[in-house]
Amino acid sequence: MTTAETDAAEVSRALREVTRAASAIDHALTRALHLRPLDYAALGHVMSAVQPLGPAELGVRLGISSGSATELVDRLEHAGHLRRERHPGDRRRIGLHATESAVGEVLGALGPVVAGLTEVAEARSPAERSVIAAYLRDVAERMQAFADDQ
Repeated sequence: MTTAETDAAEVSRALREVTRAASAIDHALTRALHLRPLDYAALGHVMSAVQPLGPAELGVRLGISSGSATELVDRLEHAGHLRRERHPGDRRRIGLHATESAVGEVLGALGPVVAGLTEVAEARSPAERSVIAAYLRDVAERMQAFADDQ
Protein backbone atom coordinates (compact mmCIF):
# COMPACT_ATOMS: atom_id res chain seq x y z
CA MET A 1 0.00 0.00 0.00
CA THR A 2 1.46 3.39 -0.95
CA THR A 3 1.37 6.46 1.26
CA ALA A 4 -1.47 7.89 -0.84
CA GLU A 5 -3.51 4.72 -0.26
CA THR A 6 -3.11 4.59 3.52
CA ASP A 7 -6.56 4.75 5.08
CA ALA A 8 -7.72 5.42 8.65
CA ALA A 9 -7.94 1.69 9.41
CA GLU A 10 -4.29 1.23 8.45
CA VAL A 11 -3.30 4.17 10.65
CA SER A 12 -5.22 2.58 13.55
CA ARG A 13 -3.51 -0.77 12.95
CA ALA A 14 -0.11 0.93 12.93
CA LEU A 15 -0.93 2.70 16.19
CA ARG A 16 -1.93 -0.62 17.80
CA GLU A 17 1.43 -2.02 16.68
CA VAL A 18 3.16 0.91 18.38
CA THR A 19 1.26 0.37 21.64
CA ARG A 20 2.08 -3.35 21.57
CA ALA A 21 5.75 -2.57 20.95
CA ALA A 22 5.74 -0.02 23.80
CA SER A 23 4.31 -2.67 26.10
CA ALA A 24 7.00 -5.11 24.95
CA ILE A 25 9.66 -2.49 25.73
CA ASP A 26 8.21 -2.05 29.23
CA HIS A 27 8.36 -5.82 29.81
CA ALA A 28 11.91 -6.02 28.47
CA LEU A 29 13.07 -3.11 30.64
CA THR A 30 11.38 -4.63 33.69
CA ARG A 31 13.48 -7.77 33.15
CA ALA A 32 16.68 -5.90 32.21
CA LEU A 33 16.48 -3.68 35.29
CA HIS A 34 15.56 -6.65 37.54
CA LEU A 35 12.38 -4.97 38.76
CA ARG A 36 8.91 -6.24 39.47
CA PRO A 37 6.36 -4.93 36.96
CA LEU A 38 4.67 -2.80 39.64
CA ASP A 39 8.04 -1.37 40.74
CA TYR A 40 8.86 -0.45 37.13
CA ALA A 41 5.44 1.17 36.71
CA ALA A 42 5.93 3.13 39.93
CA LEU A 43 9.33 4.41 38.78
CA GLY A 44 7.77 5.45 35.50
CA HIS A 45 5.08 7.47 37.28
CA VAL A 46 7.61 9.12 39.59
CA MET A 47 10.00 9.94 36.75
CA SER A 48 7.31 11.38 34.48
CA ALA A 49 5.40 13.39 37.09
CA VAL A 50 5.47 17.15 36.62
CA GLN A 51 5.32 17.67 40.40
CA PRO A 52 6.69 15.13 42.89
CA LEU A 53 4.09 12.53 43.82
CA GLY A 54 3.41 11.48 47.37
CA PRO A 55 3.07 7.80 48.28
CA ALA A 56 -0.75 8.04 48.37
CA GLU A 57 -0.87 9.74 44.95
CA LEU A 58 1.38 7.04 43.55
CA GLY A 59 -0.94 4.40 44.98
CA VAL A 60 -3.93 6.00 43.26
CA ARG A 61 -2.11 6.05 39.92
CA LEU A 62 -1.17 2.39 40.32
CA GLY A 63 -4.59 1.34 41.62
CA ILE A 64 -3.25 -0.02 44.91
CA SER A 65 -4.06 0.73 48.54
CA SER A 66 -2.14 3.32 50.51
CA GLY A 67 -0.62 0.55 52.64
CA SER A 68 0.57 -1.29 49.55
CA ALA A 69 1.92 1.97 48.14
CA THR A 70 3.90 2.57 51.32
CA GLU A 71 5.38 -0.95 51.12
CA LEU A 72 6.23 -0.36 47.45
CA VAL A 73 7.94 2.97 48.19
CA ASP A 74 9.84 1.37 51.11
CA ARG A 75 11.05 -1.41 48.79
CA LEU A 76 12.12 1.02 46.04
CA GLU A 77 13.82 3.30 48.55
CA HIS A 78 15.68 0.37 50.13
CA ALA A 79 16.82 -0.75 46.65
CA GLY A 80 18.19 2.76 45.98
CA HIS A 81 15.66 3.66 43.27
CA LEU A 82 13.63 6.31 45.13
CA ARG A 83 14.15 8.83 47.86
CA ARG A 84 11.59 10.66 49.96
CA GLU A 85 11.90 14.41 50.42
CA ARG A 86 9.81 16.76 52.50
CA HIS A 87 7.90 19.36 50.49
CA PRO A 88 9.61 22.75 50.95
CA GLY A 89 6.32 24.61 51.42
CA ASP A 90 4.44 21.99 53.45
CA ARG A 91 6.71 19.95 55.71
CA ARG A 92 3.89 17.42 56.26
CA ARG A 93 3.97 16.37 52.59
CA ILE A 94 6.48 13.88 51.23
CA GLY A 95 7.57 13.96 47.59
CA LEU A 96 9.02 10.95 45.83
CA HIS A 97 12.07 11.39 43.60
CA ALA A 98 13.91 8.87 41.47
CA THR A 99 17.56 8.60 42.41
CA GLU A 100 20.22 9.61 39.91
CA SER A 101 21.32 6.00 39.65
CA ALA A 102 17.76 4.83 38.85
CA VAL A 103 17.33 7.54 36.22
CA GLY A 104 20.70 6.63 34.75
CA GLU A 105 19.79 2.93 34.60
CA VAL A 106 16.44 3.57 32.93
CA LEU A 107 17.78 6.13 30.46
CA GLY A 108 20.79 3.94 29.73
CA ALA A 109 18.56 0.97 28.98
CA LEU A 110 16.28 3.15 26.84
CA GLY A 111 19.17 4.80 24.96
CA PRO A 112 19.15 2.51 21.92
CA VAL A 113 15.39 2.77 21.37
CA VAL A 114 15.43 6.55 21.83
CA ALA A 115 18.24 6.82 19.28
CA GLY A 116 16.30 4.63 16.87
CA LEU A 117 13.13 6.69 17.27
CA THR A 118 15.12 9.88 16.70
CA GLU A 119 16.48 8.40 13.47
CA VAL A 120 12.95 7.54 12.33
CA ALA A 121 11.74 11.08 13.07
CA GLU A 122 14.75 12.70 11.40
CA ALA A 123 14.06 10.69 8.24
CA ARG A 124 10.77 12.60 7.86
CA SER A 125 10.39 16.11 6.52
CA PRO A 126 9.58 18.93 8.96
CA ALA A 127 6.02 19.04 7.57
CA GLU A 128 5.59 15.29 8.07
CA ARG A 129 6.95 15.52 11.63
CA SER A 130 4.48 18.30 12.37
CA VAL A 131 1.53 16.19 11.19
CA ILE A 132 2.77 13.10 13.03
CA ALA A 133 3.30 15.04 16.27
CA ALA A 134 -0.17 16.61 16.08
CA TYR A 135 -1.74 13.21 15.43
CA LEU A 136 0.10 11.58 18.32
CA ARG A 137 -0.84 14.40 20.71
CA ASP A 138 -4.51 14.05 19.71
CA VAL A 139 -4.35 10.26 20.12
CA ALA A 140 -2.70 10.59 23.55
CA GLU A 141 -5.38 13.06 24.63
CA ARG A 142 -8.20 10.72 23.52
CA MET A 143 -6.56 7.71 25.15
CA GLN A 144 -6.04 9.61 28.42
CA ALA A 145 -9.63 10.86 28.39
CA PHE A 146 -10.84 7.26 27.98
CA ALA A 147 -8.63 6.10 30.87
CA ASP A 148 -9.82 8.98 33.08
CA ASP A 149 -13.48 8.08 32.41
CA GLN A 150 -13.07 4.46 33.49
